[in-house]
Amino acid sequence: MTKIQLSPNRLLHIRKDLSPFNISNLNYCYDIVKPFFNFICNNKSSNYWQLSIQSDQHICYQLYSKNKKLDLFSRIHKDLQPFKNRTILLKDIENISNSCLGCHHIQIIQNKLYIVPRSTVSNYETRSRSVKLLIKHMMDTFSDIPDLDLFFHVGDAVELPKELNDVLFNVPIFAFTKSNTMRRGLRPDALVLMPCFTLWGWPEVRAGRWSKVFQSILNASRQIDYEKRVPKLFWRGADTWKRTWYINTAKQYPNTTDIETMNWVRIIVGLSLSVSNTYTTLEQHCNYKHLLHLEGNTYSSRLKYLLLCGSSVVYDPIEHYEEYWYHLLENGKNVIFVERINNEIAFNKTLQFLQNHENVTKEIGKQGQQLVQNYLNEHAVSCYWRNLLHEYAKLFGYKPTLHPNAIYIDDFILSNLP
Repeated sequence: MTKIQLSPNRLLHIRKDLSPFNISNLNYCYDIVKPFFNFICNNKSSNYWQLSIQSDQHICYQLYSKNKKLDLFSRIHKDLQPFKNRTILLKDIENISNSCLGCHHIQIIQNKLYIVPRSTVSNYETRSRSVKLLIKHMMDTFSDIPDLDLFFHVGDAVELPKELNDVLFNVPIFAFTKSNTMRRGLRPDALVLMPCFTLWGWPEVRAGRWSKVFQSILNASRQIDYEKRVPKLFWRGADTWKRTWYINTAKQYPNTTDIETMNWVRIIVGLSLSVSNTYTTLEQHCNYKHLLHLEGNTYSSRLKYLLLCGSSVVYDPIEHYEEYWYHLLENGKNVIFVERINNEIAFNKTLQFLQNHENVTKEIGKQGQQLVQNYLNEHAVSCYWRNLLHEYAKLFGYKPTLHPNAIYIDDFILSNLP
């Protein structure tokens, strides 16, 4: 079995003997170059990490598949199941390229990341660049990614020409979200879920680099004990059709809810922007015992931020749009699932439960926070990308070669390409 050895002289070695290597025994953990391994050095939950790169004992599996009930990577196998009996050929890559004109095309060749520019790609804010940087960040940590061609879409839904939305192509399209109960755009079994762009950063809504926001919300949650938080169900956001009922209904429960529309910008005066008086930072959400999570037009990426507060999160999955990690959610353990829209009696019962079972809701909030800490930290996201690409690459029946227009990721970052 091939193992990775990290030595105190800052070198990364490959060794082929079978003797165990305990990374936790290194005396110079802080000298290790790669931050992923610094994380392991500082992780005191295990006395032994075997760093295998060619088996299911890879460090990613050890960190995030120890609890089979909460296996981070089980979604990968579920999403790729429709393609297990298919083989991706070069003609299939050409077909998906012509069919999904809004898709971004990347290549990994000899463990280097390349971007294939396409004038037709769908772009919104910094989403596509964030996905590419997430993949680069993962590849800066792991040097064993197989050669592949990959197409991803950055829209809330993957919209193809109408006659193609029911096609199961030989090549999956990578996307942020999908619903198995609602149909919008491409059929859900043709999509493979990838980490959301917000797990790199979302500067447009003042949620910057995920690793920093992650720590900032955690710090805010530690500043106020659960018992001292405002005992209301809190929500702020844009008014979409899925949210209107909650916004209107909450007006009848002013003592137990604080649910209002929040516009990012209230008025434009010259070039200066005035923030709405209902604007609430992600950190300020931690001042409330109970937080409401509602879908947007499709999904809403806010759930992970809310869970980090350690407050109990009430989630109504109205159209059941999911991100890649939602299978880790457990009703009554780390989140409170409700389906209350247009049902005021049921909504009132939920509010009564929140008010009368503080010990239960406190524990749910604690477990929700722990879920994000364990499975959505920066290193877990890199591990998910790594394992996802390994499984995806197994579908290939041809050897990918570098596209003539491909741009190396370092050159791409220095360009103004999206």
